[in-house]
Amino acid sequence: MRFKVLTKRSVSLSTALMLSSMLVLSACQPEQSAKTGGAASEAGSAGANSADALQKYEPVEGKKYKISWVPYEKVPVPDDADMVKYYEEKFNVDFDIWNFDHSKVTELFNMRLAAGEIPDYNRNAVKMTTLPEYVNQGVLAEIPEEVVKKLMPNVYKKATELEPDWLNFAKVDGKIYGLPILSDSALFHTTVVWRGDWLKKLGIEKTPDTLEEFEQALYKIANEDPDGNGVKDTYGLSKSGLQVIFGAFGYLPGFSPHKWQDWFWQERDGKIVYGAVQPEVKEALKLLNKWYKDGVLDPEFITGENTGGYWGLSHAFINGKIGFTGHAQFHHWYSPIPEIAGDKGGTNYQEIAKKDPKVAEALVHGLPPLGPNGKRTLFANNFVDAPVIVFGKTLDNEPDKMGKIMQIMEHNMGTTKENYITATMGIRGKHWESQDPELNQIKLLPPYDKQELDTWGAGTFAASFMTHDTNAARNKWAYDNKYDVGAVRNKLIGALPSDAKYKAELLKMRDEAIISIITGDKPIEYFDTFVEKWNKAGGEQLTKEANEWYSKMKGK
Repeated sequence: MRFKVLTKRSVSLSTALMLSSMLVLSACQPEQSAKTGGAASEAGSAGANSADALQKYEPVEGKKYKISWVPYEKVPVPDDADMVKYYEEKFNVDFDIWNFDHSKVTELFNMRLAAGEIPDYNRNAVKMTTLPEYVNQGVLAEIPEEVVKKLMPNVYKKATELEPDWLNFAKVDGKIYGLPILSDSALFHTTVVWRGDWLKKLGIEKTPDTLEEFEQALYKIANEDPDGNGVKDTYGLSKSGLQVIFGAFGYLPGFSPHKWQDWFWQERDGKIVYGAVQPEVKEALKLLNKWYKDGVLDPEFITGENTGGYWGLSHAFINGKIGFTGHAQFHHWYSPIPEIAGDKGGTNYQEIAKKDPKVAEALVHGLPPLGPNGKRTLFANNFVDAPVIVFGKTLDNEPDKMGKIMQIMEHNMGTTKENYITATMGIRGKHWESQDPELNQIKLLPPYDKQELDTWGAGTFAASFMTHDTNAARNKWAYDNKYDVGAVRNKLIGALPSDAKYKAELLKMRDEAIISIITGDKPIEYFDTFVEKWNKAGGEQLTKEANEWYSKMKGK
């Protein structure tokens, strides 16, 4: 194994992909035909169902594999890193680690492709949005589902339990080309937090639950001087709270502090629709316009609650301007958990505690409001995260090497929790220690507690498939506070063919409509005009493309 050093070359994305495609098609395919007699075609989805085809993926006993490996990294992984040597010995392999600067990973990956080099394992350079591009260029290997099921049984079982469409998200033209990484933040919706001390002062003993109770509490916060300063300077909610209210009507239009919520699609009558143009949004806007006119909604809601610095902070809430927030996620707000040594709670909790510990201790976490049609709806991240693990096309000629990689992944992510922590943190007793039998509390040992994990190769051979809960105590807090109730996830993953042509203008059009209706610059009836304009400006085309993708992903 040798550390690969890249010299800087000026190669455009399109040129790189074109060259890589030519090299792969001219060099790899004839070799495949000569050596395997069509093994690649047998390894496809249909052929993989037979015992003979599955056998081709079994690692060969005693064979030493050389595996080129692209990890996710913050700093370069040394070629003699502890965990590289550890797993080389454990699995009888020789790892060739490709270190890509994460900020330039796509450019560097494409440069290697242009030089005719394709890594066997790639954790970092391909995302859901770019997967079809690389498939169409012929640089990725197909991954038969039956092979994943056989060689990564625990990972497969857990991932498909959490997200039944796990592998479907990585399909291109009906075939699987990646293993989507899963995120545990998808278990819970975004924040629902109240100033509990204000609620108590205002005589509100029951945490607001229905939309009507939300409205009553928000009006009291705006009108009855909860901070006791004798000045009418408090508001019920600001920008992040809008989504919580929209959700009570069943559809989430975006226009939030968080960009990942902007392009949000939900299922309706067996198809997927964009939230902002659903008729229920009109009813929510009518209510929000009333709140704006009555001084319940912060008149500066357009600029949001965060005034700079760390994105997860709601300065409007921290500084006592609003009494309710939906900003960021629960782990930015939770109170300290005694079971976690030294835990200080979420970043917002900590900032509030610096001002007044009693206010922090009195924070109330509630449910999204129950709306007129009996719905509670609020954003959650998708289980399927942006990066996707892919294998190089050259593995079509050596399917047993793909099997070896899957064997390593199953051991590290699918077996015991200690094996998973070893892959993510390093060797117990050398890099970390824990007195917790459940291994929920890990303490890095000196000098590693002052270094990036990549410097000893921790995380190089790991990825999250949520087979083990490494945030058990914190996640229990979220479940206890019902942060899983009402959580909905985006039904659209990845980019649509016409996104570049239409999406930016459609988002701008949506923001202008929402703001103008809430502030009263346009009447509520303008919503119907907006929907018509949105469809004509490309929304109808993108809805068509979204449903074509959805049908294929669902195998319809």
